[in-house]
Amino acid sequence: MKSARFVIDTHVHGQRHAVQFDNREEDPNYVNIANAMRGAVPADEDGADDADVIVYKNTDRILYDMDCYEVDMAVLLPGFGMENRLHREMVQDHPDKFVAMCNPVRTMKAAVRGEREYSFDAAAEELDEWLGYDEFVGIGEGLPRDPNQDERLTWRERKAQIEKIFDVAADHDVPIRWHTGRVSGYTGMETPIDYFPDWTDPTLAMDLAAEYPDVDIIFDHGGMQGTWHEDTVDDVCKVAATHDNVHLEIGLYWADLMKKPLKDPNIGLDQILWGTDWGASMIAHSQPNEDPPMYWDQIEERGLPAHQVDYWRTSLRQIEKYAMQEDLPQDELNMILGGSACRLLDLEPPETRLFPKYLE
Repeated sequence: MKSARFVIDTHVHGQRHAVQFDNREEDPNYVNIANAMRGAVPADEDGADDADVIVYKNTDRILYDMDCYEVDMAVLLPGFGMENRLHREMVQDHPDKFVAMCNPVRTMKAAVRGEREYSFDAAAEELDEWLGYDEFVGIGEGLPRDPNQDERLTWRERKAQIEKIFDVAADHDVPIRWHTGRVSGYTGMETPIDYFPDWTDPTLAMDLAAEYPDVDIIFDHGGMQGTWHEDTVDDVCKVAATHDNVHLEIGLYWADLMKKPLKDPNIGLDQILWGTDWGASMIAHSQPNEDPPMYWDQIEERGLPAHQVDYWRTSLRQIEKYAMQEDLPQDELNMILGGSACRLLDLEPPETRLFPKYLE
């Protein structure tokens, strides 16, 4: 039996990387791999044979898992050098299964390769171009950033950068994603949290939510990308409880963690989305009889998973566990697993009147 009437994962990485450089076995912390992934070359483009990392469509595996677990639609997000063009082609090939969000990948890769300095004006122009195509319904994963930034920015400096991106979202009437949470495995590399205050403190989103009340913000991972530390979850719940245009993904929550947003009377069901991280490199770590009994993370001693990690059934089991514990009405579960995404992203479910709506 399906978990809900119409199931949408709002956080899916639709492409896969292949590493081609020779010294990967001598790189136990994966620093070179992570950096090379940012400049990945599409497998169907000139120069792919000589690239350290290539990226290619992972369509067949996504569709296989969608069939296995009765997931109706997936929102495709670029990450680590994944290409907007490839996602657009995937949506064109399967318009009933996919929609996509975009990031200024072309601008970022030019900066990574040293071809030109990163410019937020150029990033905004590129986003404006991609959002002109019907296949794209928002901006993200995460807020665009200069990949060569090597000094800590003040919030005033970073906010001025972000406002250029919010202006594009406002012009196109699409949501924008704000990354929250971090993983603890594969240490030894610099991360955005070192330089960008929005990665450290999601409560800064209150400034943008108030300044742009008509722009919807989606907190990627709902504050819980990996590990078990709940401080960032508390932060994003505070923001969502204050601003109705802020939304949380709970696909990486364990069952008891879901109580935080779902029992908050100031956070509506239409602010809660199911979004996992399908296609990423984390695994579900089990620790029975501990608190929490499971959580997602990168486990350094195991190394990068070579298999396609099974996000969906693990995540759906946790949501169903919460629903059973709390006697959650199915109408509410239908909203979390699909209805909220339909309303936020203007997606058409197969039938009308599938999700809760009450007459004034």
